[in-house]
Amino acid sequence: MQYKTFLLLLILGTHTYCAENPIVELPTGKIQGRQITTYANKTYYSFRKIPYATPPVGSLRFKAPQPAQKWDGILNTTSIDVSCYQLQINQPSDSEDCLFLNVHTPELPENDPKVSFPVMLYIHGGGFMQGSSIFAPPDLFVSHGVILVTINYRLGAFGFLSTEDEVIPGNNGLKDQRLAIQWTHENIHLFGGNPEKITIFGQSAGSGSVAYQLLNQESSGLFAGAILESGTFLSPWALQRNARQIAFRTAALLNSSFSASNDSTALLDYLQGVKAEDLDAAAEQYVLEVSTLWEYDNPQGYFYVPVLEVKNPDAFITRKMYGLLKAGNIIKVPIIIGFNSEESIAFHQDPSVYQSVLEAWDANLDLIVPIDMRITDPEKQSEMARTVRNIYTEGEPFGNRLGDAIRYASDNGFTRSIIKHAELNSAFAETYFYQFSYDGKTGGISVHYDGAESVGHSEEVLYLLCSGEGCNYSKVSENDSVTSE
Repeated sequence: MQYKTFLLLLILGTHTYCAENPIVELPTGKIQGRQITTYANKTYYSFRKIPYATPPVGSLRFKAPQPAQKWDGILNTTSIDVSCYQLQINQPSDSEDCLFLNVHTPELPENDPKVSFPVMLYIHGGGFMQGSSIFAPPDLFVSHGVILVTINYRLGAFGFLSTEDEVIPGNNGLKDQRLAIQWTHENIHLFGGNPEKITIFGQSAGSGSVAYQLLNQESSGLFAGAILESGTFLSPWALQRNARQIAFRTAALLNSSFSASNDSTALLDYLQGVKAEDLDAAAEQYVLEVSTLWEYDNPQGYFYVPVLEVKNPDAFITRKMYGLLKAGNIIKVPIIIGFNSEESIAFHQDPSVYQSVLEAWDANLDLIVPIDMRITDPEKQSEMARTVRNIYTEGEPFGNRLGDAIRYASDNGFTRSIIKHAELNSAFAETYFYQFSYDGKTGGISVHYDGAESVGHSEEVLYLLCSGEGCNYSKVSENDSVTSE
């Protein structure tokens, strides 16, 4: 399949004076933001912690998000101090009442009615279990005349727990994202944005989320393009096949009676009543229980991630993604999709620790055979495992060829699925493919393995999302600065 090469040009904008504490009137109420100056001495206007949904607490826990309710007075939206509960990252900012977004704009229409900036909406990564809009600064975007919107969405058990039935169908994190995209399309003109020029983009699980959004036909018309950085719904970690088992085990860690229960309604009633911090702790405990097994296994879906739902009124996806993509049942907008030259090197920066992982692989080579191959005959499975390893190591154990093992891990976790997504998508929509291979200081990964490339997962994000002194590329190199631009 032939791909189109691309050069992404960000449109330069102009800036005029605006009040330091600007007020924007939304359909739900007034908000007050603030004026900020970037390291490059560009001013922009920032509105942070804007509610786009009703707090998903109490009886709304594990439910599809509801639009934000109206408020009286002027809401202070000058700072964002809230993240959704994250597994294994316990911060004072973690909260269940977390469905907020941030809008950063170069100029407001009250100063220049003619402004109509392109918009980029960022969906953060983190394995569907971690991440926050707090960590997505806008300096580079607003300096080039682009509005940046960043969002929180429910993570871990709060966003992706599922009983695989109508009681808790799942995918609430994806539904949060969709509501945030809809909010942006309906309101971004109030911030000087063009609702017909919205591009959604994400990295890692955020990229997988973008891929899922492209499958939801209810989102058709809400965005004009998409960028997928290092992830797709075809990635082996992006779909959970045992969600019901995980849901009941999570509940059992809080109440042992659920070890022998199969009652989804009882589980929902119970989990809606527990404290948010207790549910978060139980989810973390479950992850610790299985993380050792997962470390040595071929990743077949992280723990709390998207699922195929049963049909229900709020369903996000009910049919297998590969078939939908192959048949062209997607939102047909131009996409940019790609990966970094050696994604998995980011996860294995300590050679001695990685050596132990590879020894476990070599001792039980069947672990590297993807479950979706559905090989049930033990002899055939072992034969396939040896065949896969030999492609990379020429018959040697992984433990003797760390660089080749890194290449296998990158291909298995990222590269193959992303290439396949691009191939299938290109039959129906403009598809621009890339590989990010620039090994600069800003990327932050310095480890090298013989036989492997050296630009790992997430490195490209550091060139895009900078703020303050972090945008001072005079401290690194001209090449890093050019790459960021």
